[in-house]
This record gives sequence, structure tokens and C-alpha cells, in this order.
Amino acid sequence: MEEEPEPFTKKPETFREKEIKESEVMSSDQNEQTFPDLLPSPVLSDQKNMKKVGLLFLAAGFFIVSLTGVFIAAWVVNGEDSELSSVNLASDQIFAVQELMEALANNSSELTEIEVAAIIAEMTLSNSEIEPVVAVADTVSRSVVIVRSETGQGSGIALDDDRRVVTNAHVLGDSEKLQVLLPSGRMVEAKVIGSDIRRDVAVIELEDTDNSLTPAVFASTQNLRVGQLAVAVGSPFELNQTVTAGIVSAIGRVEPSYGCEIAGSMSAECAGVAMIQTDAPINPGNSGGPLADRNGHVIGMNTSIRTEGFLSANVGVGFAIPSDTVLLVAQRLISGEPIGTAFLGILGETPTDGRAGALLLEVQEASPAREAGLEVGDLIVRVDRRPILNMQALRADIQLRLPDEKVILEYIRGEKISEAIVTLASLDDEYQ
Repeated sequence: MEEEPEPFTKKPETFREKEIKESEVMSSDQNEQTFPDLLPSPVLSDQKNMKKVGLLFLAAGFFIVSLTGVFIAAWVVNGEDSELSSVNLASDQIFAVQELMEALANNSSELTEIEVAAIIAEMTLSNSEIEPVVAVADTVSRSVVIVRSETGQGSGIALDDDRRVVTNAHVLGDSEKLQVLLPSGRMVEAKVIGSDIRRDVAVIELEDTDNSLTPAVFASTQNLRVGQLAVAVGSPFELNQTVTAGIVSAIGRVEPSYGCEIAGSMSAECAGVAMIQTDAPINPGNSGGPLADRNGHVIGMNTSIRTEGFLSANVGVGFAIPSDTVLLVAQRLISGEPIGTAFLGILGETPTDGRAGALLLEVQEASPAREAGLEVGDLIVRVDRRPILNMQALRADIQLRLPDEKVILEYIRGEKISEAIVTLASLDDEYQ
């Protein structure tokens, strides 16, 4: 049987640099000319020059075609959201072409065909972003802190310019005294702004900070794709600023929250939270730290791992709360909104006939679902125009909301698609 997830508290030398170094060596030997230096330089044949010119234009054309293809493909796949990253990529490629052409033009009389080919290969390599994790680590590490509570330690993400940091609720526990280690190595005190154990999100405020800490950039998880790069930064086993990398293994994995662990599954404190699954190694101490994409933007907050038997460390199955959920709950805590869980009043299951959605098996009397006209056998397929894949996804969506929120449910009854506007009740009232 599956156990529940356990929360846990020389850049390559470019051609230009190489050229500068060689010129410095040549200048230091100017007064010690040897016999070959006194002879006139050999004149290259027109045929060789033409070959080099051909290679030059071939390389330039390759870069232009590649950047155009990447831009168009990104626009088609991701739409307007990819425009900025595509423009940035295009700028990098254009710069590469300019540098390549300048290098070849300045050295056309001195380079052999093999050297020209080597330059093209070097320029392609240095602009191919083969080390994206390095860039992500440099960017994200400036937004990560260590959070030490009375019960243990975890990580945290700089939220804004008001010295606020977001972390997991289970990192704090019931602690009132907190210490936070900044990227500079400076230790500062912090206080709790709010903690939501139902979604395992908490916000703290630092008493002081310095310029080593930079607020993180959060990316929406609406366009997250399985297989994309995922980089985790945190302090597992008290190893500060540890960087691990993997991919997004799955999206929308519904896992029980921290509240389920401390209050039990049959309580209002227990909620299902839709998570990002990743194989980027996450271990005790990573909790509250960022999971970032290849642009250095935070896509999730590392929260738990799946373990088997006596193992308590990562086995390649970790979970992160999506950034959209993190920011939503953090804003609630900062605004002082009451912590609650919405209640729909249904029991359901995922269909086994290949259809997506949540099939209703029971609709409770006097519940919001019954008052909205839902019946046993209805198949809920969308919530607020967003598709619902299964019953677990419906549970996570409803339980992320607060009581008295209105939600539009689209459902299939027979051959007809209908919709109902439901005013959600409070799950806390059901357990009083």
C-alpha cells in the first residue's frame, strides 16, 4: 500500500577572449622577432577566401533560420505568453551572429578553413544554453533563505520588498520564535504573519534584511508542461543553498495536506491539494524552497516526498505546491482573511469508461450541490470554465476555495450539457 507523502521540515573561453590573450602574448614578444617573422605573410588563394566567405554566410544563415524557427514554434505552442522568452532568445542569436561575423571579418586573412569551422562550432555551443541549471541557480539562490523554527528548519522564498517570506506551514509548526538565515550569511529574527495548515502555506516577516535577498519572480503554472526542466533550491540536511535538477513529472497530483497529518483525515483541517510532481531531488530541509523553471521563475514550493518502507529520503517522487496556489493563499494570509475550506456536498468517483470528470454517486440533502439542482449520475466536467479531469481534481479545486464563494459547474446529464451556479458552504460547519 502506498504511504502518504511525508512533509519535512569557467564559462567557456569565447573567441574574443582567446583573441585578446593571443594579442597580449604577441605584444610581449615583439622585440624578439625570429627569422620567419621577417618574411612577408603568404597570400591566401582566392579559392580559399571564397570557401571561408561561404562558411561565413552559411553560419549566419543557420543562426537566422534557427532563431526564426524557434520564435514561430514557441508562438504557435504557447501563444502570447512565450513572446518575451522568444524575443530574448532572438536577441541572443542575433548577437551571436554579429559576434561571429565580426570575428571572421577581422581575421579573414589569418584563419584557415579548419579554424573558421572551429569558430562556428564554438559560437554555436556558447549560445545553445547547454547549462540552463547554472543560470537558474544564480538567479533563484538570491531569493532563498533558511527558516529555523523551534521544531526544526526548512527553506523559504522571498515574496516581496516588504521583507515577507513564504514557506510551508509545517516548517513553522506552532513556533512563535523564528530565525532566518539570509543569502549573505546574516541571521535575522522573524515573526509569523499567518499560517494555513490546510494548504501548507505560511507567510513570515523579517525584522530586517540586506541587499543579498531579492524577491523571487513567480510564474503562473497555467502553461506548465510535463517534461520541462525543474530546478529545486533549498537547504536539505542543513546544507545551505543546495541545487538539484530534474523535470516536471506530472501535474495535478492531489495529495493530502499537512492538516491531514496533524488533525486526521476526517476533519475540516484536512484538504486535498493539487501538486506538481517532480523527480528533482527534494529532501528534509527543502520544504518551503522554490521549484523553478529554466527562466529562473518560481513555479512551485517544494513541500513533500513519497517514501517507501524505512526510507525517509528522496526516491525520485517529490511534490511542490503550484505557485498560483502559493500566491493565492499568501495573499489571503497577508490580507487577514479567515482560514476556511469550501464544501460542495457530494460524493463521487472518476469514471472508468474513459470519460474525464467527476461522476456524482451521492448528493447530500440541503447541500449547496442539491440546492443548485445537481443529481446522482451527473458528470461534472468543468469548474469556472476549466476542465476537470477526475474526482480528485474536483476535490482539490473546491477545497482550495473559501466558504460563500460562487462557482460555475458544467455537467453532463444524459446527452445534455448544463451548468449550475453554486454558492459553496463551509466544511467546518459539517464537522461541528
